[in-house]
Amino acid sequence: MRRWAADVPFWSAVPFVIVVAALAALPLSLRISPYERNLVTVAFLMISGALAWNWMGGYLGQVSFGHAAMFGLGGFVAARLMLHENPAPAPIAWLLGGIAAGVFSLGAHPMLRLRGPYFSIATIGVGEASRLLFTYWEEFTGGASGVSLPIDIGMKARLYWWALGLAALVVTASFVIRRSTLGLQLLAIKADVDAAADVGVNATFYQDLVMVLSGAVVGITGGLWASFFSFIEPADMFGFDRSIGFVLMSVIGGVGTVLGPVLGAVVFVLLRQFLLASYPQLYLGLYGILLILIILFEPLGLTGLGLRLARAVRRRRRAPGVVAAP
Repeated sequence: MRRWAADVPFWSAVPFVIVVAALAALPLSLRISPYERNLVTVAFLMISGALAWNWMGGYLGQVSFGHAAMFGLGGFVAARLMLHENPAPAPIAWLLGGIAAGVFSLGAHPMLRLRGPYFSIATIGVGEASRLLFTYWEEFTGGASGVSLPIDIGMKARLYWWALGLAALVVTASFVIRRSTLGLQLLAIKADVDAAADVGVNATFYQDLVMVLSGAVVGITGGLWASFFSFIEPADMFGFDRSIGFVLMSVIGGVGTVLGPVLGAVVFVLLRQFLLASYPQLYLGLYGILLILIILFEPLGLTGLGLRLARAVRRRRRAPGVVAAP
């Protein structure tokens, strides 16, 4: 935190605060349709999930394909708490769902010995095992029938601000982690876990810590998702396409960056809406093609593309009199 305070002046947060305030006032100042407001709400939720995944995949270098397990668990725990005989307030239910997801993520602790593709393959197995387990646990998830929550139009409208607040907190946490001592330790583990341990970095502890934080935030996102749609079922909440979505959002924007997953989540939500409407049977395959193309031609996604364009503009400004040879 001292390093954050020393490197980043206070005024640098002003543009971020202005953007958040403008987004908070958007539904009140402009006549946006319920569809547009709902689309922006979903984008806010996906921003939180993508940034939380980025703590694992971008900062730590452990690419997980099993974050749908935490997303689904957080959603169902929150739903069951709100459907209890003595229902918990929605914010408390979301928070407890996130805590449950964070604790559940510790079940992947033995896999932290694996690196690279081996860790990714193991998380696929954990994600699919979780989907099957919770699908057959009908008392908890309702099985294939899912769980329905009371429809509250007022709550759905208020979720715009709840989702915005969560996204703002996660963006702030991403900046703080990235520029703190913790962020440096995570980058050291990402570069070489054995070398990091040799210089005194407790790799096991920090990997567990980031895994719990990432799982908890994704679980809270799942809880808000359940309240927003008022119906959840295991195939959607624990589905492999949900995990792929978190990966793809970060890859589109730029893995390991702070603002990259934010841009990637916005593009992903708009792209998903278009593909589901136009190619409902092919959208997963199109996601895979897009993922391959980005990895091959622009590993840093939209962030890398923006940096490349900025460098090109800077070079042209430095040499205004140079004429390209034919």
